[in-house]
Amino acid sequence: MRTLESFIHKDKETKNILNLKDQPNLGAGGFIIDSIEMKKFMRYTDKTTIVFPEKFTVIVGKTGSGKTTILDAITFALYKSTSRTDLPGVKIEDVCKNDGYVQLFFYQGSNKYEVKRGLTSTGKSYVTLKMNDEAIPGSIPEIDEKIKDIVGLDYTGFRNSTFVRQEEMKQLGAEAGSERLEIFQKLFRLETFEKAQSLASEKLRTLQLDIKSTEARISVKNERVAKLPEKTKTLKEKNKQFEEEKRKLKDIVKILDEKEKEQVELSKRHDEYLKIKAKIESRKESLQDIEKKLSDAGKKEGMIKLLKDEIGKLEKETADYESLRDEGDKLREKIQNIKVLEREKALFIEQKNRLETEYKKGMDELSERIQVLENREKNLTTDIDKDKAFSLLRAEGGLKERISRIEKEIGWKLEDRIKQEILREKKDAEKEIKDISISVKKINADSFLRSEIERQIETIKKDLSNAEKNYRNKMIEIDGLIRQKQKFIDETGFDENQKKRFSELRILVSKKQEMKEKLDLKRKEFQGIGDVTILIENLKKQKKENEEDLKEKEIHLKEIGAFETKYKKTEEEIKIIEEKRKQQDRIVISLERDIEYLNDEIRELDNIKKEVEEEEKKCNNLRETSEIITLLKENIFHKKGIVMYAINKLLPHLEIETSKNLSDLTDSRFNNVKMETYEENKKYGVKINVVGPDTLWHDVQEFSGGEKTQINAALRFAIAKELSSLPQVGKTYGRMKTLFIDEGDLGSLDTEVSRELFVKKLFDMEKFFEKIILITHLTEVSERFPSRIQISMTPNDESMAEVER
Repeated sequence: MRTLESFIHKDKETKNILNLKDQPNLGAGGFIIDSIEMKKFMRYTDKTTIVFPEKFTVIVGKTGSGKTTILDAITFALYKSTSRTDLPGVKIEDVCKNDGYVQLFFYQGSNKYEVKRGLTSTGKSYVTLKMNDEAIPGSIPEIDEKIKDIVGLDYTGFRNSTFVRQEEMKQLGAEAGSERLEIFQKLFRLETFEKAQSLASEKLRTLQLDIKSTEARISVKNERVAKLPEKTKTLKEKNKQFEEEKRKLKDIVKILDEKEKEQVELSKRHDEYLKIKAKIESRKESLQDIEKKLSDAGKKEGMIKLLKDEIGKLEKETADYESLRDEGDKLREKIQNIKVLEREKALFIEQKNRLETEYKKGMDELSERIQVLENREKNLTTDIDKDKAFSLLRAEGGLKERISRIEKEIGWKLEDRIKQEILREKKDAEKEIKDISISVKKINADSFLRSEIERQIETIKKDLSNAEKNYRNKMIEIDGLIRQKQKFIDETGFDENQKKRFSELRILVSKKQEMKEKLDLKRKEFQGIGDVTILIENLKKQKKENEEDLKEKEIHLKEIGAFETKYKKTEEEIKIIEEKRKQQDRIVISLERDIEYLNDEIRELDNIKKEVEEEEKKCNNLRETSEIITLLKENIFHKKGIVMYAINKLLPHLEIETSKNLSDLTDSRFNNVKMETYEENKKYGVKINVVGPDTLWHDVQEFSGGEKTQINAALRFAIAKELSSLPQVGKTYGRMKTLFIDEGDLGSLDTEVSRELFVKKLFDMEKFFEKIILITHLTEVSERFPSRIQISMTPNDESMAEVER
């Protein structure tokens, strides 16, 4: 046994082996499978290549091992559809994983094609197509259409023509004839007519609705068209009335024109009358204005006398205003100077008080600090300060050094006198060091603290002395400044009498100021009035002239008054005639509008009448179409129509071929099959009868399981032959030269002879097909095939294919 990899086309040795085999008859045309390669497709996880080099190939394996998956792989490559994805809820991603694909090689006519379909590593779909190793460009939808064009079938047509499935063979022998009819419809693609009937029903419903809506529109429009004669009569009456009213309007306009001409002739006198009347009104207004001005001038004359008296009195009372104001200004200046000096003096006094306060505070703080230091000094444990301590320590050290030196000298060989002297010196030094040691014992940490305290006390005492000295100097300086400011104040000579006089002047000058302001106002008022004597004379002259002119114009107005009366009468007559004209205009315009509206209505009704004629034509066409669609629905697309007609045409050929096949499959035990259509209770079906050993006709259901399988197989082989011989019709029928038989219900054949005959008949099908592939789980059947492909499951539940030679 060799693995399937040894038959991959890329292997040169494999190519040579295949070239030795019988090559397919490419001149015969039709779909001929060559090989298929799968990876990550359903259970075929690893790359798997299956080659079909022989005319007959068997694919054998246990149930569920992945045999039928090969059929799904073929339809996936060609149509992106499988028996799994036909189920609801199953997606392409469920059958082909990322980075998975199916690559199919096949012949169609004299050309070899390669289709590869799958998902990229990111899950994106792709499909490629090659013809004779040359890529055919296009998008996925475009490539899909090209594949259908090349194969000549769509997905359903390809499955029916190329695959013979076990369930189909069983259903051919079903109890119900209607189920058999369904299988015939499916295999020969006659269900298209059921779809056509459904479409016809939908179309018929739409047509009936259109007819009803059209009839409703015609009815509504006819109701409106019925009003056309009445509208035409009304229009004629309105036109007659319109002409009469236009004549009346013309007469009114003529009278109006005559009156307006008369008014134009009188308008000159009317204008003259209005001008004179306006001038009279103007003169009257002028006289009223003059009278008012004369009255005002008389009043002003009295006011001038009063103003003169008031001005004289105020001038007398304000004669000393300037001198009093100057005196007050001088006193105010003195007061301001004194206030400045007083403020400066007060500042110095404040400065003196602040200095005194700060001095006392500083002295108290320094005295308190001295007291604290003195108290600390009293509490010290020694009376030796730092300087005395250092002096004692230096003296002690010097004496110790001196004694040490003397002790060394005593050991020398010296004269007695000198030695005695040295001993005496030592004694004196020892006595002196004894006295000093007593004081040295008093030295401790307080010795250094005492020196620091004494230094601080001395410093504070110096600060006290300096502060007192500075205080005395500053106090002397400030006292001098205070005395200086007081001297300047005294030198101004401003006493209580001057203060009193300043207060009096403030009141007096304020009153004089008010009088001065009043005087200025009176003078301005006097200047504003001026001299009214000349004004009064001019006004009296103007009054006389206006009175004379007014009298003259009133006489002239009376003379032309008759013309004005006639003008007003004519004007009133014109207004009345104008109103009549307007009323007549409204009548004419209203009639004109009515006529226009009626014309529009009549035109609209004429158009509606034409529309009704068109709608009636349309409705008749719809009725005719409805009758045709009804005929198609009830008689043509209905099962009793074209479906039964087509099946009745097929059945004679199928009877003959099925009888031959059954004779071969049963070794002539059964050799006569009769098939006919029937109608029963408005249901349609296909009866299958076979002549039994008793020479009587029996329904297929009366036979045993194995016999029924033989009958079903005979019929299905006949159908396969018929399908392969049908001419190319769009993508519904196409010549298929490859036949897959999935199981074929071989398990129900109860004898070895039956199976042998089945296989022999299968081999006879080579007359019609270039490649025949049987899928079975029966090992004994597979052994009769020259080319066998074993499908098995790995421990990881993955499908694996091996070629057995």
